[in-house]
Amino acid sequence: MLALSLVLNGIVLGSVLLLFSLGLTLIYGVGRIVNFAHGALFSAGAMAGVWLVASGVPFGVALVVAPVAVGLIGVLIDWAILARIRDRPMVDSLLLTFGLALLITGILYELGGRNVQIMPVPQVLGGLISLGGISLPAYRVFVSVLAVALTVALILFLKNSKWGLRVRAANDDPEMGACIGIDRERLMHSVVGVSAALAAASGVAAAPIFTAHAVVGDKILILAFMTVILGGLGSLRGAVVAAYAVGLILVFGEGYFGGQLALMLLFIVVMAMLINWPRGFFGEGRTE
Repeated sequence: MLALSLVLNGIVLGSVLLLFSLGLTLIYGVGRIVNFAHGALFSAGAMAGVWLVASGVPFGVALVVAPVAVGLIGVLIDWAILARIRDRPMVDSLLLTFGLALLITGILYELGGRNVQIMPVPQVLGGLISLGGISLPAYRVFVSVLAVALTVALILFLKNSKWGLRVRAANDDPEMGACIGIDRERLMHSVVGVSAALAAASGVAAAPIFTAHAVVGDKILILAFMTVILGGLGSLRGAVVAAYAVGLILVFGEGYFGGQLALMLLFIVVMAMLINWPRGFFGEGRTE
């Protein structure tokens, strides 16, 4: 019974990681940017969701409005800042996005992010669901279903739309994509916007579980980087498998060994992957 309970909770954590990591994977795949500001966008989404719900906006509406607003901010960030270093060495994007993360965090502090804010679970999702004899909060099941649904929708859109074709082309071979007429600047604006919206959606969805404050996204960012490494840099399907693997490793590690040893176990798995399978689970990732 303990093992089943840990599996279910690992799936919930993996679902939050999945939504968050998809944005990191998209940005790196198309723009070769390791975005340290992604965690701050998670925090912004969580705080925006809490504020909207506290203002009387239904949770379902907040789950749409907050990601759209943060997504538009992502487009603005790419147009005003990231586009200026598009062809610079990767270390420049690392330093710039790290500074951007500090800036966004500072703004969130001034907007009330110093205090932990709690979003109540929507009343309709406030009960328990029994799965295999284990009672699990209905809201956590909802988060898992939401993550899977958004992931499937994103993958189908990437496969069946002109935008998705451009994204896949730029991901596979950016130089060739430019040669066949793909507008890299417009594409990156949209990719960063979608990635920011995914980060915000995961923040809103996780707010009733993890609470909301200015640095709530910092820990999830570290776990997401490990997820992206395990899945392979730029690999979407690798990110899907890795997100749930990280969630299960952490939850089982905490359940049997404690929190610190769980993190050590995860670090060991990540190091083993980097040494032996640097391209991730499916061999699709980049090693640059």
